[in-house]
Amino acid sequence: MNAMSYGRPTSVEGPMHQRGFTILEAMVAAGVLSVGLLGLAGLQGMSLGKNVDANDVTRVTNLAADMAERIQNNRQYVLDYHNTDTGVACPQNVSTQRMALGDCAQWQTLVANSRLAGARGVITVTSLDPNPTANPVTMNRFLVTITVSWQTMRTDVSTARTKTVTFTSLVAPE
Repeated sequence: MNAMSYGRPTSVEGPMHQRGFTILEAMVAAGVLSVGLLGLAGLQGMSLGKNVDANDVTRVTNLAADMAERIQNNRQYVLDYHNTDTGVACPQNVSTQRMALGDCAQWQTLVANSRLAGARGVITVTSLDPNPTANPVTMNRFLVTITVSWQTMRTDVSTARTKTVTFTSLVAPE
């Protein structure tokens, strides 16, 4: 019987032609893998920073939407909200502008408790139409601008900076 009858080839070359990885090939593969893992770690940090920024913008959007809904609910007295600033005392009069004063005080509390560093909200109201008493055919529309600014937190991938978001809405009393 010859060696081929059992299905195993015979080799006269010896152990020099073994199959498998050499130490050099294993080191190159480990180097390529480590570079890839370092890149993923960098992307993870950047992703975390963007996630925090998105969370802040969501909070700011909710704060502005809350105040816009309050103003829309009291739209006959939209001018009472002009110059509302969460950084100072509410400008409304307690005897003539109770609802706007209450909205201002509640919004100040919401902004202060928003967990946004240095958060501040400002509301300006501008009349878009000529004087409605002199010209009754106007729609008596107002442009309401709500601006919220805050400080971002410093992380390993970004520096602290001030961010500002401005929301505008058109309000027409009934």
